[in-house]
Amino acid sequence: MRLTKKFLWVFLLLPLFLSNTRNALASDDTDDYTPDVTARVARISFLRGEAQIRHADSQNWERATQNLPIVEGDEIATDANSRLEIQFNSYNYLRLSENAYLKVATLRDEGIALSLPNGTLSLRVLNFDKDRTFFEIDAPQSTVAVQKAGMYRIDAGDKNDTKVRVTAADGGQARIYSDNSGFTLRSGRSAELQIAGNYAGEWDITDASRYADEFDSWALGRDAVIAKRLQRADYDKYYDRDIYGAEDLSEYGEWIYTRKYGYVWKPYRNATSSYAGWSPYRYGQWRLIPPYGWTWVNDEPWGWATYHHGRWVYDDGWYWSPYGQYRPRRSWWNPALVVVTYSGSLICWYPLPYDYGYYNYNRSTYVDRRRYNTTIINNTTVVVNPTPNPSPTPPSAILISPGLPFSKVPQTGVVSVPAIEFGRGKDFRIAPPEVAKKVLSETPSEIRNPPPLPTLKNLNGKMSNEIRAESPKFERVETQVKTGAIDRKIGVSMDEKLHTERIYGDRLPVEKNPNTEIKSEVEATPLIRDTGAVKRQPRSTIRQTNDNSETNNSTQKEISPPIRSTGGKSDNSRPIYKPRKEDEDVQPVPPRKERQPPIQESESPRSNPTPKRDEPPAPKSEPPPRKSEPQPEQKHAPPLNEGKGKQNEKDG
Repeated sequence: MRLTKKFLWVFLLLPLFLSNTRNALASDDTDDYTPDVTARVARISFLRGEAQIRHADSQNWERATQNLPIVEGDEIATDANSRLEIQFNSYNYLRLSENAYLKVATLRDEGIALSLPNGTLSLRVLNFDKDRTFFEIDAPQSTVAVQKAGMYRIDAGDKNDTKVRVTAADGGQARIYSDNSGFTLRSGRSAELQIAGNYAGEWDITDASRYADEFDSWALGRDAVIAKRLQRADYDKYYDRDIYGAEDLSEYGEWIYTRKYGYVWKPYRNATSSYAGWSPYRYGQWRLIPPYGWTWVNDEPWGWATYHHGRWVYDDGWYWSPYGQYRPRRSWWNPALVVVTYSGSLICWYPLPYDYGYYNYNRSTYVDRRRYNTTIINNTTVVVNPTPNPSPTPPSAILISPGLPFSKVPQTGVVSVPAIEFGRGKDFRIAPPEVAKKVLSETPSEIRNPPPLPTLKNLNGKMSNEIRAESPKFERVETQVKTGAIDRKIGVSMDEKLHTERIYGDRLPVEKNPNTEIKSEVEATPLIRDTGAVKRQPRSTIRQTNDNSETNNSTQKEISPPIRSTGGKSDNSRPIYKPRKEDEDVQPVPPRKERQPPIQESESPRSNPTPKRDEPPAPKSEPPPRKSEPQPEQKHAPPLNEGKGKQNEKDG
């Protein structure tokens, strides 16, 4: 009897044991989960006016909209009176003025490189480590490499402009390169480059405040809005830094604690009241974005984080959890977290349940297999992105096991559209009850092959005017402006290469010599300071010998420099003395020991200079020099008595 009871308990507990084991194994498997595509994604976080975007593998322009994903290879153009802001993460924001054109050359974890052939941009960098990442912008015939956090502005102008201006402010510092030079621009300064005309290649440095205008005021206003949001953000509390854009949620909802899911975010009633019958993934549009495929672009201003991370769960209302039941080491960005299926002529989708892993609905239609490395390479050291801080774990999460979505998603959560209209517009409706019930009766794991979704070829260009856009005016004119100081390689920083070529001329910089430092006054010795900015290449032995001989000859010649003649042409001018051969043995007459008479007041002290040693006497026939000329050497005057005796003898 007891043995029978034991077997009975085993059979009763076996399903629960298997369920928990499956959950544990799934958790272990998903810790190292890496999706098929890991390309870095930015977003349009603000848009006023009209703007267009073109993807790397497309010839057609589409309308830009808020919360539209930006990937590597995208091109963006703004119309007149437009303003556009791109958020790269929670630290970097870029703004475009009207009539601007921007291309995203590189967008990876290693760094960002952009090209600006037309218009004006303003870049705000809140946190930057140049040893771990890079941020570079190519303007016409020039390249700007960010070195420190701060604010930067680049005015590329249009095709008729002959100048490019770069400004650094708020502690910013950048290296600027042209085709033949390079230098460092520091905060508070503005550099203007001539790119055409007789003075092409010249730089002019001025004060940055001279060029402040309305665009700067708008950029500073956006900085104030973002600073306020970041102050109220809950990074590392409810979500990690990889879920950037989640700072928008504080204005539109609140965080509450639930027993099933832990801390979740609930939108305020007024945040969804303007949408009739609101439910997740209903108000927005599908866009085909390489390399991900069909991507959801939401209409709600707060929805960037909630539609590309975590899960939407229903518990007498819709809530958003920043993570699913099984959390990977890194919060990967996803084009959408939904289950997509066919039902007759309808394509239906609903939010991916909390207890399921990522469901790749693009697998059967479009997946660009380009994989981007998610590590940051710093010289020879590979630094893996750190694991985010864990968020509160729901106490009963281990009791939640995969089941039918029907028990987790209400029928009103299923959204549908005719298959021939998918990707063409924004008119989506709640699926009919019988269709929703059928769709929710299948688990995502049973849908092994997702239904093939339409491609751009299937759409035949029949997009609605809400998506399709005309090419920008400067694209229609087909004006091409070459940007960058050098041909850029995708995915690679050009800063160090340009720094070596443009500043040091492909030579090594001179290292500081510690021996030139004077430690104390007692040890101070006259040392020759190092000269030059680069190490000069050693010359050949023959060249050195010739150079040394020339140096010695020049040194000997310079020992006795010629005396320059002064004054105009005159017979009394002193000729340059050239010693004769017979004068080499002539010894100078030593001075007499007799006492010399004092110099009379009328005589000039310069009239009898002290003879220089080893200098031969001047010729007797030499006329006396003028007072303005240098005095020649003279023989010592005879004793006073001898001269007096001769005079008396002549008189007598």
